[in-house]
Amino acid sequence: MQNSEKQFAVLTTPAAFRDALWTAWSWYRYLSHWQFELHFVIDGEITEAEESTARRLFPGVQFDRAATVVSNLGHSQPALETFLQQHPLGKKLGLLLALSQQRETLYCDHDVLAFNPPAEVQDLAEKGTPFYVEEEQDGSLDPDIVERAESLGLKYISRLNSGLLYVPMGALSLDLAAQLLTDWRPPMTSWYTEQAVLSVLMCQAHATPLPANRYVVSNRRQFYWEKDVDYSAIAARHFTGTVRHIMYSKGMPELLRQARSFSMEQGND
Repeated sequence: MQNSEKQFAVLTTPAAFRDALWTAWSWYRYLSHWQFELHFVIDGEITEAEESTARRLFPGVQFDRAATVVSNLGHSQPALETFLQQHPLGKKLGLLLALSQQRETLYCDHDVLAFNPPAEVQDLAEKGTPFYVEEEQDGSLDPDIVERAESLGLKYISRLNSGLLYVPMGALSLDLAAQLLTDWRPPMTSWYTEQAVLSVLMCQAHATPLPANRYVVSNRRQFYWEKDVDYSAIAARHFTGTVRHIMYSKGMPELLRQARSFSMEQGND
């Protein structure tokens, strides 16, 4: 894996590291051809055995610690420090802000699996167009940040989901993030604060949504009687908390089926 101007960053905790390996494989089978460099960013510490496994799967992969990546942001933007250190998703926002200052970044949560070629990702990235995936409906934003944005006369993206984002270098404003979070103090009142901040920053960067019928954030199959998503018809799905069990029972088995099919095809060539 050679150094590239483009990076594919997968954020994970140690507990979800195996999930992150599945996510990285599902995407990187396409992205490696588009000259993205793979980075795992760990919010915590993984074992030497886990790191060794990842290096066998992805030769040349880079590892970063989330705390290390965001450590300088608080010094450059003191208004961000409290949020970065004391909100459970503070490091995620800090990571995106920090990475966007370095080079163009395709960011992915550890629970976003790619099932078919993500052609739109390639097309928009080649054009340098920021993009995101959409929630099914409004409501997944911190109302305090929305109110703050509106008081500053700023627009936001009401259905932005921050699980998969493409951010060109310099596209996210540190100053604006600091403005939005200058009054934030614990205790936490919303899990969607970082997503709300990103909805404002990505709106200012003129981001565009990926097609919702191909890049899915859905609660379908949350309950056993519901019909699941058709994985043959989509590019990717973000398995948010209410459908995380489906990632294990349907998503990962589908990826395993694809991998076995690919191996058989290669063996017959």
